[in-house]
Amino acid sequence: MPRFLQPIKSTQHRVAAIALYRALLSRCFSAPLTDDERLPLRNAIRNKFRRNRRLSSAYLLGLSFKAGYETLDHLDAASNGDTSSAGTISQLIARLPRTLTRTLQPHILPQPQSLAKERLACLPPERAVLNVRPYAQTSGPRHVPILASANGVPFLRITKPQPPALSRMLRQRLETKQRLFDMKVMLANWWLPMAQREDEWDTWINMRAKRLIDGDDGGVKWVDAVRFSERENQEAYERDQVKERATTRKMQRIVDLETELALNEGQTVIRGRKRRPIKVIKPMP
Repeated sequence: MPRFLQPIKSTQHRVAAIALYRALLSRCFSAPLTDDERLPLRNAIRNKFRRNRRLSSAYLLGLSFKAGYETLDHLDAASNGDTSSAGTISQLIARLPRTLTRTLQPHILPQPQSLAKERLACLPPERAVLNVRPYAQTSGPRHVPILASANGVPFLRITKPQPPALSRMLRQRLETKQRLFDMKVMLANWWLPMAQREDEWDTWINMRAKRLIDGDDGGVKWVDAVRFSERENQEAYERDQVKERATTRKMQRIVDLETELALNEGQTVIRGRKRRPIKVIKPMP
């Protein structure tokens, strides 16, 4: 194995270590050991391999592999009826420290599902930011929110990191805007030309047959349905724009009021980054 390559990243080393580990564990069950001896030996093997998994010294790795293969030879000999090897294994187990023979506890990662669900939950109307801001009084320094935009979607930047509920709202709003735009493109570039071709085909068929094949259609054409869908899409887009403009005005009013309250309380309001401020508003003396 090259010296510059870590043993843990070497395929040959990993294959040899895993093979030795599995062989030792399997021999623990086939060797003639009592239950009081089998469990401590199994735990010692698992703990020892776990402790040495980051070992990079060639000398220490050589000693570890040598001890593992010697233990494996004694276990094989004990399985074949060698009493001296069985006695050696029993003496080895008796001398094992308790830190090696204890049972490994499963490492369970914390699952903050309740906290995540709580942070993702929508706030009730009485706690919504647009309904409770600006605060008349604060227990500490007043944090003036910043009016920001995510691809045209306005929001108030209040805390860092950004709350998951706000990220979800922005993602849903952007998906809605993208869906309206994709539908507009599809209607104009796919469905409208297809409807025009259908109308041309119906006109040609009726002209060749010298009658209305489908009966009296009242002058309704394929293009009319596409035009109707385009109007609906445009109206949905305009409603979305009106809602965003109203929300932006409300958010800007909150920022202005919070700024005024902060100045009245003697605070300095910094716009932009603290190290590179865009604007610094200081209270009147």
